[in-house]
Amino acid sequence: MSTRPRAAWTTASAVALLLILVVPVAAREAVDPTSLNPPPPSQFNPVCETIGRGVLCTIEFSDPVVANEPAGIVCGSVELHISLTRSIVGKRFYDADGNLTQRHFRESYTGTFSNPETGNVAEWVQHDTIINNLGIPGDPSTGTTQISGQFVRVWIDGGGTILTGAGTFLFNEATGELLRDGGKHPIDDYFTGVGPDALEPLCEALD
Repeated sequence: MSTRPRAAWTTASAVALLLILVVPVAAREAVDPTSLNPPPPSQFNPVCETIGRGVLCTIEFSDPVVANEPAGIVCGSVELHISLTRSIVGKRFYDADGNLTQRHFRESYTGTFSNPETGNVAEWVQHDTIINNLGIPGDPSTGTTQISGQFVRVWIDGGGTILTGAGTFLFNEATGELLRDGGKHPIDDYFTGVGPDALEPLCEALD
């Protein structure tokens, strides 16, 4: 190939590539959340827009603060108190007909456990991801829900971690049946009765 044709071919290729790169991506259009099935609750602060052949809604909200409420955890003759904040960020996916197909969000908790008699306090956090795949688009009572992550880490200031729990749960949304679980779940074990002594390290730390 001579220098001139090679230069011409190179220039033409560069122009073609530039045209490809500057072609605008199809603009996303805002979607009224109330037009979707089911619509995301308004308190979730949804922002919905078209994406591909469907709709994507992003959500973000926080629950009201819980302060010094009975925790349901009894240490000896004393019921511990719990305080917590819960915040959520997530996405809801809808198909071309506006029917919900998946919910994907992340929960973050921070709080304390306290012994109302001794005044001792332990701090705790939880960070988990929830993925709900609907079996029937638009019907949240169908499909499966997977919850995974760090379900609890409890510690005393200056004393290090005293309790941890992490792993995965998979539920049948229609029946509530636990299909699969893995990992360490001391709080779940305590409340289901599987491990009545699972929270003993917490009780001892707050005694």
